[in-house]
Amino acid sequence: MKKNYIIYLLIFLFIFQSALLSTAENSKSRNEKSKKIEKKDDSKTPFFKALGQDIGHIFTSPFRIKSKDLLLIGGVIAITGVLINNDEAIYRSIKDFQSNNEWVDKLSPKVTKMGDGGFNIGVSGLFYLGGLILKDEKAKETAKLTLMTFIHTGLVVQAGKHLFGRQRPSWDNGNDSWAGPSGFFERYEPYQISHYDAFPSGHTISIFGTATVISEMYKDTPIVPIISYSLATLCGLSRVTEDTHWLSDVFLGAVLGYAIGKYVVKRRSKFANNLNIMPIANSKGISLGIRYNF
Repeated sequence: MKKNYIIYLLIFLFIFQSALLSTAENSKSRNEKSKKIEKKDDSKTPFFKALGQDIGHIFTSPFRIKSKDLLLIGGVIAITGVLINNDEAIYRSIKDFQSNNEWVDKLSPKVTKMGDGGFNIGVSGLFYLGGLILKDEKAKETAKLTLMTFIHTGLVVQAGKHLFGRQRPSWDNGNDSWAGPSGFFERYEPYQISHYDAFPSGHTISIFGTATVISEMYKDTPIVPIISYSLATLCGLSRVTEDTHWLSDVFLGAVLGYAIGKYVVKRRSKFANNLNIMPIANSKGISLGIRYNF
């Protein structure tokens, strides 16, 4: 089906948020380099106040686009556009593979549950419980950051779903269609949600947000990011095999989830170790050194 080029414009308006989220804190850090000793500790901001601040920052990020970000943004837009143009063929190929491999049918409905809201909130709860029992402040902070990220990803993905109004593959036997903003209210009519709810993938953005926070908080243990992102990828692919999303929905969900998770950790984690003050010994004596990680 030929796509209306207005869709690409809408994708641009929505997608460039993701690149800005991952670079916003770096820009802020560079601007504050000269006064890093006085840098405000955002990790101490109360939960709901921080949540409100970050929601505002996320949804206004398109207005802070910088020329240096255009290459990254353009790459994401280009990949998304290519996937959209080939989504129907990709979907059929994946379904053919699924029909020839019984293990996909067995695995898919299990791993897809990792994108459920209950699963992601449960992960946050387990980290908090573990932190309480083991008196582990890092685990408790991971719980807080995963919950914040889950809320942010939920808001962002719903904005996208209401804006684009893309139908799921299950709606019309693997045929793609976009209603755009005109489907904003139609989605609430009886049994119509699947007609307007595909782009981007909510399960994927949620699990990639959670995976990114965990990976960032425990990146000193290399196996943690490997496991986290592998499980998130399986969950994302399962959204296609479960007939609920196109591959472009999954790709964009993964990019947004990753970007939001990175943003939350960079801004709100006291374990991010951005500013380090340490003794330095050399032939001239001992002094204090300051290192700031951008």
